Amino acid sequence: MVNIAGPHSAKINAMAGVLEGMNIKTKALRQEVAHVPSPAGFDFEANGFVTSDSDVGCYCRPELGNHILIGSEDPECDEREWVDPDDYNREFTEQWAAQVHRVAQRIPDLGIPSQAKGIVDLYDVADDWIPIYDISDLPGFYMAIGTSGNQFKNAPVAGALMAELIDACEAGQNHDTDPVPFTLRHTDRTIDIGFYSRKREINPESNFSVLG
Repeated sequence: MVNIAGPHSAKINAMAGVLEGMNIKTKALRQEVAHVPSPAGFDFEANGFVTSDSDVGCYCRPELGNHILIGSEDPECDEREWVDPDDYNREFTEQWAAQVHRVAQRIPDLGIPSQAKGIVDLYDVADDWIPIYDISDLPGFYMAIGTSGNQFKNAPVAGALMAELIDACEAGQNHDTDPVPFTLRHTDRTIDIGFYSRKREINPESNFSVLG
């Protein structure tokens, strides 16, 4: 069994009774993502690209309908809202306007609509914002959690990595003492899956944000 419960990962781990064996844990972080129209005369959906601007604390990328998606880099000036994934505010707040106005400093012709559009949802955040791809203290119970909003395009690789981990561990390898390696098919580079251990210390080199 693999816990891939996203923002509910901590609740599932609690039900499985594996939290005590984890040095790195996860929790749900509320996020607001804005969708605003592209400036007149420019097709951002076709010609825009992903940018991340730490000076204004936001990232943006093309969105369907010739819109710009604006998300937060979670700068220190913004309070982080840790929530119960079954009970949180799904409406936009002043954070939506703050993010849009920040990006408008970089795109002076950006139109700011009177009606907020976008998404209010959750990140599954690990203590150091680096995923947990690991076994647990419960035999046969694995985890692919704590992706912190930045691993969605890595899903095929994460699936292959977890398959390699599960095959090795079910065959008797002790991943805690003898970490399983995973070779990337197209680059022939090898990843030590132990880097993503639930027992690791908090990684001081993490930027502790959605940038990963």
